[in-house]
Amino acid sequence: MTGQGDPSSGTSLIAGRFRLGELLGSGGTASVFAAVDSVTGRRLAVKVLHPHLSESAAVRDAFLAEARRAAQVVHPAVVVIVDIGVFDDHGIPIAWIAQERVPGRPLFEHVRAEGPLTSTEVVTVGADVLAGLAAAHAAGVVHRDVSPSNVLVRREDDGALRATLLDFGLADAAGRTAHGDDVLRSAVSGVPAGVVGNVQYASPEQLAGRPVGPRGDLYQVGGLLFFALTGRPPFDGGDRLAVTRAHLSAPPPVPSVGRRGIPPALDRVVVRALLKEPDDRFADAREMRGALLDARVQAMRTPPTAQPRPATTTVAATLPPTLARPAAARSAAAQPAVPAPPSPVRRSTGWGTVVAITVVLVAAATAVPLMASAGREVPVARSATQAPHPTPSAVASDPAPPVASPTTPPPVTVPGLTTLADAPSVLASAGLRVGDVAVRDEAAVAGTVLESIPGAGSSVPRDSAVALVVASGSNVIPEVSGMDAATATSRLRAAGFATMLVALVSERPEGLVVALEPAAGSSLTLGTEVRVLVATAPVPTHAPSSPSPTSSPTPTPTPTPTPSSR
Repeated sequence: MTGQGDPSSGTSLIAGRFRLGELLGSGGTASVFAAVDSVTGRRLAVKVLHPHLSESAAVRDAFLAEARRAAQVVHPAVVVIVDIGVFDDHGIPIAWIAQERVPGRPLFEHVRAEGPLTSTEVVTVGADVLAGLAAAHAAGVVHRDVSPSNVLVRREDDGALRATLLDFGLADAAGRTAHGDDVLRSAVSGVPAGVVGNVQYASPEQLAGRPVGPRGDLYQVGGLLFFALTGRPPFDGGDRLAVTRAHLSAPPPVPSVGRRGIPPALDRVVVRALLKEPDDRFADAREMRGALLDARVQAMRTPPTAQPRPATTTVAATLPPTLARPAAARSAAAQPAVPAPPSPVRRSTGWGTVVAITVVLVAAATAVPLMASAGREVPVARSATQAPHPTPSAVASDPAPPVASPTTPPPVTVPGLTTLADAPSVLASAGLRVGDVAVRDEAAVAGTVLESIPGAGSSVPRDSAVALVVASGSNVIPEVSGMDAATATSRLRAAGFATMLVALVSERPEGLVVALEPAAGSSLTLGTEVRVLVATAPVPTHAPSSPSPTSSPTPTPTPTPTPSSR
């Protein structure tokens, strides 16, 4: 593959622009290479359709349609498409897609190398994926191939695991089926079309050839979360037909059955997402994301003894050591006499209800011996101090002392909090104390209290611990590709960043943002400058002109694809 390089220089550029590097991955349709954009110097990933497939115009069009669908979705958790096109390789038109190169590795590889994620990591990864899907669904795009191979995870400086959704190769408008002749669904052979998808994570409606909507993606996220929690897909085995049957008719698997210690609230989210009927799942990606975040909050409120899980996998263990209270101290302060029942379910149907009932029954069965022994304590103690057959006179002369009813201190109200530095004294004055502290990126000064759990105004018992979420002093760069420069600049400044506009020769409409440096989704300290690459029209090449001392040093691009190839 030679591309359109300059033979005299000995270099080889794809589309006269991208210098390929190492192979990042290869599949049934395309290979993905690390690349450098010779125009901007930006490091990218270039996906090149295999030559034997690219010879077909229908397959090329289907391949490029993937990029056009992905380009409609603007979100930090979705990979950014920089450009697409076709170049000539010795008479063979080769389609390519240039996209943002996101650091990290596929979730599948991460779990195989390091084992299942902690519950907190699963919530963070799932929340990122669902936020990206919410943006896709809002644009009318259903992904239909959400799997551990298509989610890239990376470890941030603060230790958090973040995720980016890749590969919209099977994406389409909501309500379409997943039929096709090949993995690109290009329908070029004329033979009866089959169902296309990843059998281990495909939804029942996708495998049955029925229309697939946004809730089909939610089913796949349920499978993704199950894999992240347990290290295996929800339905496994070497027989593809058996896996398909399980997706169509088997009860949803419960993650904690295969791995002890997973919070019941997280079990319920996964099981509800994996229900067979789309209407029984979450209404949309936003609702499922909210349920995931609620599950994390419930896990933070659960006493340590209620979750038989190593300390390294609890929410508190993932917090900064200087902010989190010692687990032993928390255990001593919060240990109840009787295990608390699980948190109530917000809404559950089908198998989700079965799981909720099972959790309650298990909790009740565990509590019975403790409650029974507690009920026997009083008669045993009294029988040791009473005569076997007390006489009326004895009873009259030695009446039992009146039992004083215990007085419960009145509840207190959680005050409003502004900064982490002031929180201990403000809470102490209200009869409360600081609990676990988590850090979150947001456009707020470091240490600003963003949220308290329970929230301000809540009525709680005196001496309760109040968990805090505080600003990190950094924020995530928002995705602004495709916006005009003024709107993008306003959005970036609102997120807490300085901006610098940079003109970039591109085939995209002039004046629109092509990309950002650093890339969208990166976490940076507030006030950091972000370079905004804005499309400008290519310099005409048909009429030679003498160079001017004031001319731009921007390289003259090579011929670009015609509109019909896009």
